[in-house]
Amino acid sequence: MSDLFHFGSAAKPFESQTEGDGEMKKNQYMMQLLGFPGDPDTLKVMLTAAEKGIEAETAVVDMSAKQQDSEDYRKISPLGILPALKEANYVVIGEHGTCVFVEGKGLGTFLAPRNAAILADQNYWIDIGRTEVQPHVETLMQELVIGPMGDAGYAADNAAVEAARAALVTPLDALNAKIASEYIVGDFCYVDIHFTAYLHLLSVIGEAEMLNSRPNVKGWLEKIKTHKSYSGQDIIAYDLLPSLEDIKSKTLADVECGEF
Repeated sequence: MSDLFHFGSAAKPFESQTEGDGEMKKNQYMMQLLGFPGDPDTLKVMLTAAEKGIEAETAVVDMSAKQQDSEDYRKISPLGILPALKEANYVVIGEHGTCVFVEGKGLGTFLAPRNAAILADQNYWIDIGRTEVQPHVETLMQELVIGPMGDAGYAADNAAVEAARAALVTPLDALNAKIASEYIVGDFCYVDIHFTAYLHLLSVIGEAEMLNSRPNVKGWLEKIKTHKSYSGQDIIAYDLLPSLEDIKSKTLADVECGEF
């Protein structure tokens, strides 16, 4: 059984990770992220890391080959849930726990709003995203991209594709009506990360008209594309997100943070 976390700095000999005077290099305890470029939860963790100034090395768990069900990955994540993140000897699984861990380790204030009413509003919209948007984005990703990646003869389920498109109309209309200021609940916060992952994937798989036909959603996404890291570092988190070509080539960018 192989260790899927044995990559990047973790694959280097221990002595190569120390400076000449014996001090540890920064990457000795570099976070490592296992995920898939077409998986919205993986992208949420990458975005959170970039926003909070946390660097992470990435490796791909190939969903097109069902690697999330492999013995090697199930040893890490017993239910096959993506993503998985490791720092030193600590491993955390799934988007919610992983993002909480990354955010707690990161720079600056928390992404969650401090005002109770705004926090509740954020969490409501996170729930909308998870229940009314993400399943349909995942269906479109599976039928239009991941399925054909794993099987050249794969025939998309057109009924499922059309049902997913139809199911996205109401939540995207509601989101368009909700966005009245710069970000979804006012200031930039964690709910913006969720919807960035969903809407980016819709864009790259050829469903951008869903966004472009809704002016507030379109304008919000344009702001996100130029939003500088919440931690104040010289990085735009959106730039780390995969293109369609990256998804098909199973490529994930490492999270590297710039200077302040």
